[in-house]
Amino acid sequence: MQDRVSGWGEVSIRIPGVSLSPSLLRSLSERRIKRKGRLAWSKPRQVAEELLFVPYYYFRYTNPQHRKRFYLYDVLVDGILGFPEFIRGTFELKRISIPREFLLERILSPEEAEPKANKLVASYALRRQSLWVKKIDVQLIETEEFHFPYWVCYLKTRKGIDLFALNGLTGACAGPRPENVLRAGIARSEWQRDRS
Repeated sequence: MQDRVSGWGEVSIRIPGVSLSPSLLRSLSERRIKRKGRLAWSKPRQVAEELLFVPYYYFRYTNPQHRKRFYLYDVLVDGILGFPEFIRGTFELKRISIPREFLLERILSPEEAEPKANKLVASYALRRQSLWVKKIDVQLIETEEFHFPYWVCYLKTRKGIDLFALNGLTGACAGPRPENVLRAGIARSEWQRDRS
């Protein structure tokens, strides 16, 4: 809850890798936005862009009954809406300094995020591994907090202002779920700014 503090200045955060440069992300987004509208009258027009950092929680679980098979469950939970999802592979967190205004506030606490990750792992074990998992007894062995970079473009369309985001590490389209998280984080940030 301490991430986005009012005022200016820089804050030190950790991200899972190296963010692409804004100039590269800008050119990637321009190409993708051009493809969004098939007809001339439906083409969106970009009105603004920025690199934003979304808070995430990382949880690693193991099933102690299957240590020899090395059963690991790696789960990410976003710190704004609390969507849990499995991820593959490990990542190395790197520390960077960024201006505070590019950091979205962490709304969920670790105590609220952990049950969401637990529920995802338990439902997965029941659904996919019920033949050989006799008891859902997973143990949390590692937790981390970090931020993920997204390149956010604000588009003017016939329906109003829309949001389009790229993964700041790979340049790929972020997809609907991260875009929903970004919308909620940006809306909350603007609401808090209006209150102060």
